[in-house]
Amino acid sequence: MKSWENLEADEDLILSTHMTKGRQGCKVDKIVLHHNCGNLTGRDCYNTWQTREASAHYQVAADGRVTQLVWDTDTAWHSGDWDANLTSIGVEHADISSSPWMISEATLDNGAHLVAALCKHFGLGRPQWGVNVFPHSHFSATACPASIAGSQNAAYMAKAQAWYDRMTGATAPTPTVQPTQPATASSAANVLQGTYRVNVGGLNVRDRPSVSGNVVATYSNGQTVNLDHWGTVADGYIWGRYTAYSGAIRYIALAPADKSTWYLVKA
Repeated sequence: MKSWENLEADEDLILSTHMTKGRQGCKVDKIVLHHNCGNLTGRDCYNTWQTREASAHYQVAADGRVTQLVWDTDTAWHSGDWDANLTSIGVEHADISSSPWMISEATLDNGAHLVAALCKHFGLGRPQWGVNVFPHSHFSATACPASIAGSQNAAYMAKAQAWYDRMTGATAPTPTVQPTQPATASSAANVLQGTYRVNVGGLNVRDRPSVSGNVVATYSNGQTVNLDHWGTVADGYIWGRYTAYSGAIRYIALAPADKSTWYLVKA
């Protein structure tokens, strides 16, 4: 995003069809989440919705890039329920896997950040599932948004709440930073110094071991990184460290703190 505070997307590709101007006097009171059933960019969504009778306000791509396709003041055709359309913002997310459905860390992080920014902007309060943040399936007979309502829901909402707390200055617990022991073979990874290959669609590089750190680069699936240190736990993730060619120290998330999924594998 160019500005989370002002809801300025990375790019605007505004539709002139398959949406409705205005909101018929209704106010936004919820965010509705969707997944693409594919790895789409903002441009892909724009092109698809030229001929398909559907739309959403935002698309979050696999690299975290956010595209606005319908202005917030207008009504997107996304929930399958007209009253819900009039009172909601629709946010689409790209998938990096279909078996099972999965969104990338970058999509999860920026999607959650966008939800927090929208909740703040529209005065909806702290993001809460089923209160001001809903799955598409709440309004239509669909499995959408797949993992965002399933295996990745807890991580998504935890990040949305953490971003909201930071954006509003709410008091939140300071993340504990502590060393951890190297993963065992049963953890499906042996995290030691060396070269690792990215195993997800996109992985952000930050200037400190925190989801609030500035994103300075993004690794794509299959790219490699040479870690010189690992084990810092913060903001619910295990962080690895490497030294950039410039000499700057950079950090990259290796896995959730519970080691349920590894984003990098030994090369």
